[in-house]
Amino acid sequence: MSETEITEARGRAEARMGLEAPDSLVEEAVKLTEQKIRVKGLPEDYAPLLLEDEIVEACFRAAINGRCA
Repeated sequence: MSETEITEARGRAEARMGLEAPDSLVEEAVKLTEQKIRVKGLPEDYAPLLLEDEIVEACFRAAINGRCA
């Protein structure tokens, strides 16, 4: 996945949430997205869409677990 695709997915995710995603959570979401694409055999062009959702979910998990304020 290119840096442009990551930046665009991050922008869409942040717009949905109305807040900035911490870099650490975005990195976590990128790794999880790459793993899911590989393990499930999903097409590479699906990665940016999946990443957007993974960023949102990573932020929600962090908020629930008290990792982010």
